[in-house]
Amino acid sequence: MCCAFSAGPWGSPVPEAPARALCAVLGLGLALAGCHPEAEQAQPRQPPPVHRLAVWRVEVRPLPLVYPAPGSVVARERLEVASRITGFIRRVTVQEGEVVAAGQVLVELDDAAVEAAARGAEASLTSARADLEDARGDVERYRRLVQTQALAEDALRDARVRLARAEASVAQAAAELAARQEDRGHTRIVSATGARVRERLRHPGDLVTAGTPILRLDVLATLELEVFLPASRVEALAPGLAVPVEVESAPGAIEGWVASVVRSADPVTRRCKVRVALPEDPGLMPGQFARAVFPLEARPAVAVPDRAVTERAGIPGVFVVDEAGTARFRSVQLGRGAEGYRELLAGLAPGATLVLDPPATLADGHRVEASVDGR
Repeated sequence: MCCAFSAGPWGSPVPEAPARALCAVLGLGLALAGCHPEAEQAQPRQPPPVHRLAVWRVEVRPLPLVYPAPGSVVARERLEVASRITGFIRRVTVQEGEVVAAGQVLVELDDAAVEAAARGAEASLTSARADLEDARGDVERYRRLVQTQALAEDALRDARVRLARAEASVAQAAAELAARQEDRGHTRIVSATGARVRERLRHPGDLVTAGTPILRLDVLATLELEVFLPASRVEALAPGLAVPVEVESAPGAIEGWVASVVRSADPVTRRCKVRVALPEDPGLMPGQFARAVFPLEARPAVAVPDRAVTERAGIPGVFVVDEAGTARFRSVQLGRGAEGYRELLAGLAPGATLVLDPPATLADGHRVEASVDGR
């Protein structure tokens, strides 16, 4: 580097003031460089995290086809409480949703007309018995007179006919009285079994005739799911077949079984009624929405376990482990599921190694060491 000099008083060259300052700065820089001859080294790169996880190899396995069918939870037995006599409703003792016990009074009818009919039947029977006694007396008296030839045989025959008619009248009056007394017992309608009141159809003051429904009850017993399937789907169904059932507002699925299959299609919908029995569960109640997943024939498919499926940024996929042990997230297209597996429609081929139960900390590029082979 060139510096400007001027002649000093003794004839020696002396740097000018600005040049002198520049030379000082340059000299300081060279001195510092001489103290640190090596450049500062860059920070070393951290190796990717290593996870010890279970893995699974993608394979082709039989995967059953399923047919989901929605339906309603119903009681196995449903009762319709009706009147057996004609009368006005005096009182309905239960409300909708109430649980009733066997023998509990449900409805009371006005018994004024029934009592009047019963008293009339009692009077008719008393009159018929009186006629019968009179006819018997006539027969005995006429028989003695005929034996003494004081009376013709025709009179005895007429007396015996009258006796037979009196006996028939007594029998008829007795039957009428028994019917009226039976009606007395029907003015109070009781529950035949433990049940829950599903619907009230009549109210106090209503006139009901014999056979008129007043209440609808659901028997407190095993519940069933009632669904309707196309006629082509019921061929493989048989009583006892296990069927997973997904109940509204209940976590997971419960195990049901086919109770009955009505192999007669509705002429309008072309569907057959299938009833699926449900296990005892206090959370189940009639009227709930549920869906039965009927298994059909099994077909081979590329399948992955549900445990391998995860999401990253809302995208479903799996973590594939390559030969070097590096995990790579790969989005996949999934199909039907059954028995803890999902059909793989696109994204992977058989033989690929997947991570089971991938943790949230696992990311693309992390290393994986297989701790347990999922197979």
